[in-house]
Amino acid sequence: MLSIFSRKRRYNDLSWLEVDVHNHLLPRLDDGSASVSQSLELLAALTNQGIKQFIATPHIWDGIYPNNKVSIQRSWEELLQDADLPRNQVRYAAEYMAGEQLLEDIDNPLVPLLCLAGGYLLVEMPLASESPFIMDIIRKLTGRGITPILAHPERYIYYQHAPSILKTYKDMGCLLQVNLLSCYGYYGPRERNVVKYLAGKGMVDLVGTNVHDQRHVKAMEHYVRKEDVSGYFLEKLRNAEFLLDLGSDTRSRRKMHVHNKYRTDV
Repeated sequence: MLSIFSRKRRYNDLSWLEVDVHNHLLPRLDDGSASVSQSLELLAALTNQGIKQFIATPHIWDGIYPNNKVSIQRSWEELLQDADLPRNQVRYAAEYMAGEQLLEDIDNPLVPLLCLAGGYLLVEMPLASESPFIMDIIRKLTGRGITPILAHPERYIYYQHAPSILKTYKDMGCLLQVNLLSCYGYYGPRERNVVKYLAGKGMVDLVGTNVHDQRHVKAMEHYVRKEDVSGYFLEKLRNAEFLLDLGSDTRSRRKMHVHNKYRTDV
């Protein structure tokens, strides 16, 4: 059977992504980059693949990765001190675990939510067990004018047998972000099949690298040489909406004009 991604090659790199909206490039915050030098190596490799800009999204997970705006901004500033990059080429937001702490933070005006610009919040769940808080989190966020982005839904084993369930989140106003490596079967055939299903239904809004280390970069370089998966996403993909004019702080692309009282990415 032909893959839904088996189309005429348009790209020999990842320039079609334009902005990587999910990665763990900031040093010493989570299970991603372990040092500034490693962050710079990952950035160089991804930039060489044609990705123009990056929104770093370190984990915020109570009890495991207790990050906050202070710790994340400190890591970001440390990276920029050593990186020969325009300031806006690497920005930061966060990837929040869907739990009680996030529910409390949404209601706490003293806690800044680290959103992607325009009021989009990246939210994940445990891979093996659905969060009992996810529906309340989505309702609270959308009720406050924040758009949730569900990170890598294809990796949640409890949806892999029935990915149509994910339409419930779409109907609630949630965006879906899949991992680039899932498109190639890196995590396994079930993840790839879910991406096929979601892409075929036009339900994929964003693609992120979710890069943690050189292993992921090397895998991407390998798969990109073999297959171009851009064609299936280009009409629906919203990554370019997060593209900035690096000459200023003014957004250069469409639809990114909505801001609210919650902190957006820097």
